[in-house]
Amino acid sequence: MRKYLPMLAVVGIITLSGCNSTDKKNAPAATDTTANTVAPASESSENLKIEFSGTENFTIKNPKLKVSLFGVDERLADAPATLITEKEYEEKSIPFTIDLPVPKDAESKINPKPVGPAKYYVTVSWDSDGNGKADQKGDIFIDYDKQFPNVKLNNETQKVYLKVLK
Repeated sequence: MRKYLPMLAVVGIITLSGCNSTDKKNAPAATDTTANTVAPASESSENLKIEFSGTENFTIKNPKLKVSLFGVDERLADAPATLITEKEYEEKSIPFTIDLPVPKDAESKINPKPVGPAKYYVTVSWDSDGNGKADQKGDIFIDYDKQFPNVKLNNETQKVYLKVLK
């Protein structure tokens, strides 16, 4: 059950953010920073460039981590997110930048199929303290208090903040 807790937390946050969203027709376009769109499809997979950073002093005993990309219909508050892709990396210090391969048909993998814009976010699973259990107290994790890890599938470097779980 504990290994699913971070995923359940993310789904809960997405559900709550969907309930609190404003009417996009009345919101000024310049201030809408949460809208995510899919980049035009190409013949091969795209790379999502993500920069991970944080303000804490990080101690990394186990450099292996897994980064996952999820997608969901932005307008469906109760729909579960769909895993689009995931990849393992080895990192020995923070900050670091990765290239996460994303299939060109990422939006088509979302279930249920989006009727509106698709929204994407990343998660990290990391046993950084080397105790054999990922996503536990003492491990490096996404800092949801600073910013939810929404990403856009475009050529821009996306920023995700990390912290140590306490």
